[in-house]
Amino acid sequence: MSNKGRTYHLTLHRLFSRIGRRRSAAHRSAFLHLPALLLACTPLPEFAPGPTPATRKAQIYILPSGNTTVRGLDLLFFQEEPLEKLDAWQHLPGSIGGRVEGVSSVEARKLAAFGNLPEGYGWSDIRSYTSLKGKTFQLADEDPAAPVLVGTAGLPEGSRRSCRITLKPMLARITLRSIACDFTGRSYAGERLQDVRAYLTYAVDVYSPFDPDVVPASWVNAGRLDESGTAALSHPETVLRDVATSLGGRIRPSLDFYCYPNPSDGTKFGQPVTRLVIEGRLRGTTYYYPIDLPGLKADVQYRMDVTLTRAGTTDPDIPAAAGTILLESTVMDWDGREWNDVHFS
Repeated sequence: MSNKGRTYHLTLHRLFSRIGRRRSAAHRSAFLHLPALLLACTPLPEFAPGPTPATRKAQIYILPSGNTTVRGLDLLFFQEEPLEKLDAWQHLPGSIGGRVEGVSSVEARKLAAFGNLPEGYGWSDIRSYTSLKGKTFQLADEDPAAPVLVGTAGLPEGSRRSCRITLKPMLARITLRSIACDFTGRSYAGERLQDVRAYLTYAVDVYSPFDPDVVPASWVNAGRLDESGTAALSHPETVLRDVATSLGGRIRPSLDFYCYPNPSDGTKFGQPVTRLVIEGRLRGTTYYYPIDLPGLKADVQYRMDVTLTRAGTTDPDIPAAAGTILLESTVMDWDGREWNDVHFS
């Protein structure tokens, strides 16, 4: 192929396939390039056929966070710097656990792995490791029972290659462990909050794990509950849950909510903080109890116990008066190991 008098060498990255030795036909890997033959053009003085790259197997030990289910695994191999070109892509269907086997050229040095991707998710726009920065994921595609997982690892040189790769969720997990009403000393002491539900507002719904510093600009429930937007999620329970028909003394529903990371602490204009909003009716009026969740991170669980002491605000985007919400919160990793106590507002 020539361009303005220059001659280019077309290097054909071969199409590899590999069938795992200990897997059934349902678990055989389809090892493909995007497109099937990925072309890389390198200027050379004259045209010459390129050498066929040697291939090597890699034993990859998959370590998902906690007891997270892995249903389907994508392996993307990349060559070393400076270009870090895509070397190969392999998809392994079915349930994944323990050790899997991948195949790449001997030049592959980096591995990016993705688990639980939605059906039909493609990699045709990926040509290098750097281009992963432009890859985004949607909250609408997430399944809380099997969240999308991501991890990276380096591949050593040599004929016997193996690595361990930890797959982590991109989601933050907010758990309403327990909740109670205690209206002692109010004119409505002894009354119960009716039709109680809880939901996330400003739940970040687009995320790039390889470019995490991008400021979020898209949310589910921007400021208040959007019934149609929530219903459009494949799993609406990700951001909206019923709590109780009638709430008085403490109950322990242990309800989980999920969204992508939001580094905002609410102090900058245009960068709202994610909130957990509790909603209920008292004496015929709907009240809201917004709880700010500053600095949400991926692969982290925020567990809380809530006590409501008075009527809340009539706008879910306005903070409740001081003392309206008594809160005990704990930050943990996805596996349930406690980090430290924190107190949201």
